[in-house]
Amino acid sequence: MLKNALRQHLSRACPEQDLKRWYDPLEVEVIEPIQVFSVEFPHPYFAQWFGQGIQDIFEKEVGQFMGPGYVMQYHCRSSAPTSSKDTSFPEFISHIDFPFGHGFIFDTYFANEKNFFPVSLAREIANNTVIKYNPFIICGPSGTGKTHLLRAIANDISRHNDKQKIFYGNIDDIKNIFEVKFPGKTYEARKYLQGFEWLFVDDFQSLRKYLDLQEELTILFNMFYDRKKQMVFCSSERISSFDFLDPTLRSRLEWGLVVHLKEPDLDVRVDYTENINKKKKLGLDHDNILTLAKRFENIRKLRGVLLKIDAYREHMQRERLTEPEFRRLIRQSDERKGANLTAEHIVSVAATHFQVEINDLMGTKRTKNVVTARQTAMALCRSLLGMSYPALGKYFGGKDHSTVLYSIKKITQLQLVNEDTKKLFQTLSKKCRQLA
Repeated sequence: MLKNALRQHLSRACPEQDLKRWYDPLEVEVIEPIQVFSVEFPHPYFAQWFGQGIQDIFEKEVGQFMGPGYVMQYHCRSSAPTSSKDTSFPEFISHIDFPFGHGFIFDTYFANEKNFFPVSLAREIANNTVIKYNPFIICGPSGTGKTHLLRAIANDISRHNDKQKIFYGNIDDIKNIFEVKFPGKTYEARKYLQGFEWLFVDDFQSLRKYLDLQEELTILFNMFYDRKKQMVFCSSERISSFDFLDPTLRSRLEWGLVVHLKEPDLDVRVDYTENINKKKKLGLDHDNILTLAKRFENIRKLRGVLLKIDAYREHMQRERLTEPEFRRLIRQSDERKGANLTAEHIVSVAATHFQVEINDLMGTKRTKNVVTARQTAMALCRSLLGMSYPALGKYFGGKDHSTVLYSIKKITQLQLVNEDTKKLFQTLSKKCRQLA
């Protein structure tokens, strides 16, 4: 049956208790001739609750299960079909193609309070029928999730509007429209772009390569703005730093709202890694997850490493990697300057900073300064090299597992409550990589 097959598909992403709570009460049916996926709720209150917390992830999974071309149709079991003017619970439909990528929805964008404001505004842009911020400009360094938010907005809008009316591309794509799609036909290229109702442009900083395109972008901007059509731009650099911008185009961009994404904190990277680990059943334990989150500060790079782990695990036909395999994979994946870093490098940096002898640090001496240097060196080896607790204990003179665990836990907790300790750890990490 359809419902059981879909349930099995959903079980990969949702716990059993959640499925019992919100999936089992549903009645689902597919109307094939018109490609409608019908969902019937037990009552309006359930429908409202479902719409607030479950609908996005449910539609994403149904879209993957059913394939492209389907729409969702929702209604309630406890009442007869009503017109859209019925305030109790109107029937409605929702597109589930996610044409800009199934993985790019708001529910899969991980953020903490640092990026709460930009993400909230992005959601508002996606849900508002009234244009409030035009253009909406998202800035931030590589790996902060600019493209994810841009695609999430476009995906949300496409659920209730014609996706053919949404332009999504980058500066190179716009340049190709003028030079390749409509070569020598500037008016037709303008008419083509002006036919869209929404404009989403990624990598806006690439405009410096095509300074001659600024006049056309200004014309396009004026048309979209005057007709109250939403524009969203992404840039890895701050718009205010663009010294190449034409004054007219600069002034237009300043009419809008600019937000800046901050790089993801450790807790965000941990949440992201845990989510992928659970979804793909990678078999990573808490220590593995923490090691990955600490070592790869860029979400894009972290995603690539998790993909490599998944591919290796499937190739070896095992539920999880061994500890040596895990360490080897992340070592091969780390393209930072410190990729050739060794434990000897780290011990040398720690000993120099705390002004202790390396033999004392590696030995059993228990003076306060030596113990702090030893604990810091262990935590650095764990963070930068991904060494296991047994390997750390063996390297640091045969220390037992509990001693190593206590040392690393202490340094980790100190970083959470003491800003000076956190900055010191970051400084020493940087020195270790530079020394390597």
